[in-house]
Amino acid sequence: MKGDELDGDVRLLTTEVLQAASEARDLLVRRDPGKSRSLFNRVSYITIQVALLQKLAMEKAMRKQSKNRESLYLQGLSSVASRLERISDLLLNLDRQAGYLSRISVLYPYNLDEFFKEILYGLEKIHPALVQKDVSLAVKLGQVEEKLDSFYANRFARLIKEFGTGSSAEDLVTIIMIVHYLERIGDILLEIGEKIIYMSMGEKIKLEQYKALGVGLRATGEHLEPSRLDFRSIWGGRSGCRIGVVGHQDGGAGNDDQTVVFKHGPASKMTRERDNLALWEDLRPGLTPRVKAFIPAQAGNEAALMMEFVNSRNLQALFLENASDEAIAGLRAAFATMFSLWRETRADREASSTFCRQTEDRLPEAATLYPGLMRHRGSVGPWRLPPIAEVLSRAKALEESLRVPFTVRIHGDFNLSNLLYDPESRRLTFVDIYRSRETDYVQDVSVMLVSIVRLTVSGSQSRQRLFQAASAAESLARRFAEEEGDATYQARLAFGLARSFVTSTRFVLEERLAGQFVARARYLWERLIRHGEGGRPWADFAFSMEILDIALG
Repeated sequence: MKGDELDGDVRLLTTEVLQAASEARDLLVRRDPGKSRSLFNRVSYITIQVALLQKLAMEKAMRKQSKNRESLYLQGLSSVASRLERISDLLLNLDRQAGYLSRISVLYPYNLDEFFKEILYGLEKIHPALVQKDVSLAVKLGQVEEKLDSFYANRFARLIKEFGTGSSAEDLVTIIMIVHYLERIGDILLEIGEKIIYMSMGEKIKLEQYKALGVGLRATGEHLEPSRLDFRSIWGGRSGCRIGVVGHQDGGAGNDDQTVVFKHGPASKMTRERDNLALWEDLRPGLTPRVKAFIPAQAGNEAALMMEFVNSRNLQALFLENASDEAIAGLRAAFATMFSLWRETRADREASSTFCRQTEDRLPEAATLYPGLMRHRGSVGPWRLPPIAEVLSRAKALEESLRVPFTVRIHGDFNLSNLLYDPESRRLTFVDIYRSRETDYVQDVSVMLVSIVRLTVSGSQSRQRLFQAASAAESLARRFAEEEGDATYQARLAFGLARSFVTSTRFVLEERLAGQFVARARYLWERLIRHGEGGRPWADFAFSMEILDIALG
């Protein structure tokens, strides 16, 4: 964007904020109270500049000749301008807080100049980073934030110790507020750095994620060149992890030899997924993506994985694209693979059935989205209709007597979006296996069945195809149970389906569909309660798979 008509306005704005920071330093560090009026006037001028720059950027973005990449830059520019205005407001607050001090000299032992040197350094990097789209300069803003955090932690610990030592409590509280404002400027500089990365890459990515991405690429033998980097987010989910396909713009993110999958999230999850991937590679080589690098947590609590990129669509996409035949072929292949794995990892030890406990853990989240469904109570004729939580509590008490006859190694999140399938090569790939563990295989079965019928595919024929796919999958699972001598399969499946119906409401934005899920869970639990409270053995429990026939529209 060098030479752009807004470049002069950006340079002027960043210069003014730099001058405001210098004046705030003169006030607090160099004992120059005369700067107070100058700082106030400058911040007022910055507010006007920001409004003007945002107006010009918006007008230019609305012009027909403004292309997507340019619009992204202009939107980012407006966002950066807002953050620069916030920094100027914090600088003005420093002056206001200083007015509460008994004397300005009480600040001198805390070496505030150390803060200002970093702030000025960061502010100087903003304009060149913006006009050159220089990601390396944006990273430096994050480094400034880390140093300011460290300075703040040091001063805060010292100030807390000084309470009760005879020092003025009013002065100490005011100094805490001043160093807090200085630390907040670091947070805003970090936000600006992340915004510049977004403007350069076209994807929102946090600075910590970007740094982990660089470490990971170098570990795989790639050299990070921001101007050539192509990052595309994929596989959105609720696990708290950021997942993207990473390649180079000249090679393209679809070139398997130059492309990797980057996954960044809580260190405990990343470590567990790494370990599970290694375990699955031993059990079934090639079934899961190969790990190319693991980037452990650095300053924070998040780690990252670099994994092989598999150029296949997931089964959910195939179903949604009306490629049902291919999707069902992939589904059958997935179950056949799991049956083989379950037999190989079978351990003849009993375990507790825990579906109700899992539901209980997730019920508050489901209730947040659909509180009325979860709290609904009423009556049908002479029968009372209790709220879901009450029905769940009764079912949970009965499930405690239901034992899992053997355990196996499960996927842990065996749903359509986590199964990649290439119809031409018939290659099947399992992803997102950090929840994989030794437990009841019915967990995988119930999750898969509900993931099929919860797809928002409309039309009676399309819905019937989904029901048939779910029914066929359940028939395969039931045959496996019979072959393995699992007499309580249907009872545990009922508990598992009820759990998956309720927890799936977190992914459903149509209340009518969510209502059908909750009603089916209620029906299954009430059937289980009548059976269990009647004293009948769990091996005798049976129910119709029509429960999977979900209607839309």
